[in-house]
Amino acid sequence: MEEMVFQIGPIRPPSEANSLLLRVTVNCPWNRCKFCMLYKKYDFHTRSVAEVKKDIDTMAELRDRILQYKTANGWDIQAINNEYQTLTTDDQRWCYQMVFRWMTEGDCNSIFLQDANTMCLRADWLAEIIRYVRVKLPEIKRITSYGRANTLAKITPEDYKMLKEAGLDRIHSGYESGSDKVLALIEKGCTQEEQIIGGRKVREAGIELSIYFMPGVGGRELSDDNAIETAKVINAVNPNFVRLRTFVLRTGSLMEEVRDAGGWTEDTDMNKLLEIRKLLAHIDPTKANGRITSDHIINLLQEVNGDMDTDLPWMLEYIDSFLALPKLEQRKYQMARRMGFPLDWKQLWRMRKSDRKIVEDLAKNIVDEKDWEKKLHTYMDHYI
Repeated sequence: MEEMVFQIGPIRPPSEANSLLLRVTVNCPWNRCKFCMLYKKYDFHTRSVAEVKKDIDTMAELRDRILQYKTANGWDIQAINNEYQTLTTDDQRWCYQMVFRWMTEGDCNSIFLQDANTMCLRADWLAEIIRYVRVKLPEIKRITSYGRANTLAKITPEDYKMLKEAGLDRIHSGYESGSDKVLALIEKGCTQEEQIIGGRKVREAGIELSIYFMPGVGGRELSDDNAIETAKVINAVNPNFVRLRTFVLRTGSLMEEVRDAGGWTEDTDMNKLLEIRKLLAHIDPTKANGRITSDHIINLLQEVNGDMDTDLPWMLEYIDSFLALPKLEQRKYQMARRMGFPLDWKQLWRMRKSDRKIVEDLAKNIVDEKDWEKKLHTYMDHYI
């Protein structure tokens, strides 16, 4: 088979797990956030429209090849595997796998435009790319992209209208915090005002907005400010999604320099949960009707999901029911969760007996709180 490869960037939102990944820009134009080390060794550049179109053509060609093996009863997996075995490079295999997964597990639903801030591309170029996706991959139902808040604030309503008409459906934006103090601390490169202006522009254009909040990123010192000011942004913007991403001080990140300089202390795992609770308590259900989504293993309580106009009482009650548990029961679940347990604490009985024994022994025997947090951190440090 002739070489059929397209560029794939390093990251995408969990909600885009089964999406095609189309690399429109490469790396991050800002690249100064203290918590993110993903692009620090690389320079930013855009790709030409022609390059991106060529990748879209390759995706369409791979789709057509794989469609040959679809039968009335499903997929001819043996034939697909035989073709896969003829691929000679890792890039070929990655691309083939992605298109196959998009067709089978993703139901040809969506495509995500990479890398960190595709919205910085000239709007007419981006619109041309989006239109081409719609022509070559007409089965796609959703086109999404990352966009930094300060970039979103600069785009004109006319350009948003053009992008919406071209077929852009959703923008993911890492707000991380609504607090100007926290944003300055982590060198996010935007302000609360820009978040509100940019977010409102996206929503007014009829494009879905999915923002990310990092409980704990302000440290113990700015925990209240992080929660309350972020709720203020949510109430002002009314995003379609607020996705929780509990902050963890990654080994080797520039946040270690912030810590070492003084004035910032990483909060405990439980206090980060309390920060989520405070955020929820300050959201006004008469102003925000999007969805809180805890769609990442890094969050302690992954069941905290719901619509902000109807489900806030339930989410607060759910958190409170965990906080009301005896400390040992909380610790057992914390350790299980940080070791990768995917369900809530009521399901711990599903763990293998040997694993439950390990979790219980650790919860009982690590007495010192600093040692406990350090042990939790050894597991959480592996997550992105």
